[in-house]
Amino acid sequence: MRLTLGYVVGIASVYGALVVLSRSTATGSTPGATVDLLFALGLAALLAGVGAVLALGAAPRAVLVGAEETVVLGRFRGRHVFPGPGVLTVVVHQRFAAGWLSPTAVASVELLGGARRRTFMLDEGLLDGVAAPGPETRSRD
Repeated sequence: MRLTLGYVVGIASVYGALVVLSRSTATGSTPGATVDLLFALGLAALLAGVGAVLALGAAPRAVLVGAEETVVLGRFRGRHVFPGPGVLTVVVHQRFAAGWLSPTAVASVELLGGARRRTFMLDEGLLDGVAAPGPETRSRD
């Protein structure tokens, strides 16, 4: 959520700076300039919305581990079903330490189970002991 908030504040700051610069020109208060500002506001809102969806899309709501299957509940795309413990392989692509953007350490994790392959941003250690470890490619602490 902090990443999304940072993104939205950044977009709002850039838009605010553009409004101030536009209003300080000689033609800044003409009707044509107002229409341009409304268009820019709509574009900024669209970019903020798309950015928020993309930032939250890779972070699932929950991971349910059962004896037969592992289910990852996505924020927007429903359920992703993988084989159960022992068959599921986890590849950690990158680790991120806890910081201002995330209060806990997270990892970019690829889950491999049969023909299924998906990448998620998960809290570090969430799948420890559940899956056969795969290779780790990078770490950023």
